[in-house]
Order: sequence, then C-alpha cells, then structure tokens
Amino acid sequence: MLAALLTACGGVSTDRDAAGIISELAAQGLPADLTVTYTGENDPNKLLGGPNGYVSKAAFTDERAAAGGAGGKPGDINLGGGVEVFPDADAAETRVEYIQSLAKSSPMLGEYTYQAGNVALRISKDLPPSDAQAYETALSKIVQ
Repeated sequence: MLAALLTACGGVSTDRDAAGIISELAAQGLPADLTVTYTGENDPNKLLGGPNGYVSKAAFTDERAAAGGAGGKPGDINLGGGVEVFPDADAAETRVEYIQSLAKSSPMLGEYTYQAGNVALRISKDLPPSDAQAYETALSKIVQ
C-alpha cells in the first residue's frame, strides 16, 4: 500500500525516456509496439521540452485496441497508448489530472490514464479494464 502511495505521489521517478519505457512494457509481455517517438517538430500538443511539458513522449500500438478501434493515424491513443515522461512527479500528476478532466467533460476523449512517479501512461479506452490494469502494473515495476 505504501509503495502504491509513493508511486502516485511522486516518491519515485525514472531517467528512462518514453520509448525506453515502451520497450520495457513489451519486455514484460505486453503487446506494445513502438510507433512514434515525438520530437519538438511532430509533437501534436507542443509540450515537448516546454514549460510544464514533458521531456520525452512516445506512442505505441496494441493490436487488441487497434483491431477494435475506430482507426486513426500512428500515435493516436485509441490504437494502443502513449507514454509521457516529465521532469518530476508533480508535472506528471498535473498532466494526468488535466487529461482526466477532459475525459469527464467529453466522454469520447476518455482513456485509461495512470501515473508512476514522473511518468504518465495513457491507454486506449478500447481495451478492457483488465488489459489496461496490466499496463499499470507493468509501469509500477519499471518506475520504482
């Protein structure tokens, strides 16, 4: 219980980049296939490296979500998910709260959103809860 509390509250962090975290999710047996590693030029949110922004961002497909998803272009969360790494846990928490508030105001923007230390993990709503939770569990093993 204490470990979960520390993870959520920022007692841990990682120096891994987003693409590296996706590789580690895959190494733990999850079907996460890296599709986009964002740069300042292709970041759709224009937060990479900016004030209150992430230091790295990458997206992945999960064939279970992509098969049932409504389509989209590489990097769309509905095709699998994404990882955003922040300078600190407070910034990651702020981002997760923002994403969750958007989902409350517009259900079509819904997704599973998890935080472990300075990492925000976004998972397609097209996955069942048990599959999304498997990502959360794997992330907690990566960021400890």
